Amino acid sequence: MPSLKTITVSLLATITQLAAGLPRSQLHARILGEQADVKDEYDYVIIGGGTAGLTVGDRLTENGKYSVLVIEYGVYHEQTGMDPSRMFNITSTPSPSLNDRQFRVGLGCGVGGSSIVNGQLMLRGTKEEYDAWKTLGGIDSDWDWEGLLPYFKKATTFSPPDKEIADEFKIRYNAEYWGSETPLYAAFGMGRPANITKKLHAAMSGIEGVTVADDSGSGQNGVYWYTTSHDPATGARSYARTSHWDNVPRDNYEMVIESKVNRILFDDDMAALGVEYVPVNDTGSEPQRVNAKREVIIAAGAIHTPQVLMLSGVGPGDDLKRAGVDVKVDLPGVGSNFQDHSYVPSIGYSWGNPPPTEGPGGPMTAAPNLVAMIGMPALVPNHYEDLAARYEQQDPKIHLPESYTSEQVDGYSQQQAVYARMMRSLNTTFNEMMLFGPGGSIQNMHPLSRGTIRLNAQDPQGQVVVDYRGASNELDLEIMADNVHFLRRYMASEELAEYQPSERYPGPSYNTTEQLMEWSRSQIIPSVYHPIGTCAKVPKEHGGCVDEQLSVYGTKKLSVVDASIMPTTVGATTQLSVYAVAEKAADLIKARTFD
Repeated sequence: MPSLKTITVSLLATITQLAAGLPRSQLHARILGEQADVKDEYDYVIIGGGTAGLTVGDRLTENGKYSVLVIEYGVYHEQTGMDPSRMFNITSTPSPSLNDRQFRVGLGCGVGGSSIVNGQLMLRGTKEEYDAWKTLGGIDSDWDWEGLLPYFKKATTFSPPDKEIADEFKIRYNAEYWGSETPLYAAFGMGRPANITKKLHAAMSGIEGVTVADDSGSGQNGVYWYTTSHDPATGARSYARTSHWDNVPRDNYEMVIESKVNRILFDDDMAALGVEYVPVNDTGSEPQRVNAKREVIIAAGAIHTPQVLMLSGVGPGDDLKRAGVDVKVDLPGVGSNFQDHSYVPSIGYSWGNPPPTEGPGGPMTAAPNLVAMIGMPALVPNHYEDLAARYEQQDPKIHLPESYTSEQVDGYSQQQAVYARMMRSLNTTFNEMMLFGPGGSIQNMHPLSRGTIRLNAQDPQGQVVVDYRGASNELDLEIMADNVHFLRRYMASEELAEYQPSERYPGPSYNTTEQLMEWSRSQIIPSVYHPIGTCAKVPKEHGGCVDEQLSVYGTKKLSVVDASIMPTTVGATTQLSVYAVAEKAADLIKARTFD
């Protein structure tokens, strides 16, 4: 007679085989395998099945009233993590101010978008950083901390840390800043952090001006323990596909994969009628058309959303003409205002007297993780006022792309005024440091330089031309040097003296700000895979692309709902902010009335 273990293994194998044979439509919303299965018309057509696109698609279909087709460039798969096969293969143009180096443009490619490959950090920015979006949007804007907080909560389900570990390691949290209904988890790891984090916490929080936040989602910076996007029961990645596609089998929610949108179709009044798309692996085939009864929604991300608009004739007129695209709406802001966080991968330290290694430590482990988000007055207390004053006195045209119109220059000058105020605020994060060992990487969370996304004039349907223009504003080099000085001050704190920290890289020969600025030219990477801003939500007269309702200027029935609408960076990873933007966008779209 077979054992219970043998029967169990056999039963699991049978279930697995049955599940593998099930049509995808029975496991989740419908992925259409044949073009003949695609209807002629849907209420909404969403371009991009990533973080924002799946969130909006889920919300638009959940009441059963509307039909949605998602068109996704990548594949449906079970693999996650930073796997190159699940990412676009794009390299930037050289950045002259960073020694003409080129950089990888990291973007997820598959159902779930970048949420399948990111570091899973569920961070949000500070109150001041989201309030800046309202200031730049205009007097009637509600895109601020208060206007987004309900959507941060709606987007997630919170899982607290183990109580004993929380008490021992001073893990502060407040569930009031989080939700409990959407199966996108913001969870603390249940393992034990390394004991050294207690010392790191004390050393960082003891620096003048550095606060200890009530919660990582409170809109307050400083030292805090943060959540990651994983299922607290299984440890598996929690992302857009698992939260907004899997387990929502609806007849009104469909998707085609491995398909590229060539252009949006408009009528004579510039109302979006639908889209044309082709298979990714056969772009020379006859384009397929699908109509949108209510609206076309672009959620292709900050790199590819501008490409979709430009291929459709909406964008900077001169660039479109060079690429052989008929200009329908001359909208110079499309593809401009490109921003990302920048970082130096390593400031190398070693312990002369190593601490005990118990507990896993390190970022993205099974244990809770610790971070410091630092404002400029704490970063450089004797220097921040001078830095802010010099920045606000800059002539913006000197540091911006030559293609910028007077309206775009005016828009950046408004960002300049906002950023100068934020430089003087403790609660605007200019430096992010993960606290898990000696030294580490340093990040500039508000780079002042601005890049561009443009069509390749020789191959418009191919990959876009990505120009970070890293450190084109030299103050970005100075801020990075200030970050190095701050890390050295932190490592020299009394709390860490017993471990005898010693700097190995860049080393004491790089001591002055000028020396560290020059060193930074060869070290800065202008992307932490957090691209934003390329279809900014600011007034058209200030170089914007979408209005407060996320409708594209000069068009009708066309919206953008992803990170490209963010006018400025926030001092946090972008994942959670994208979910909040998408949740708010879905409500705005559902509230529209149509003739």
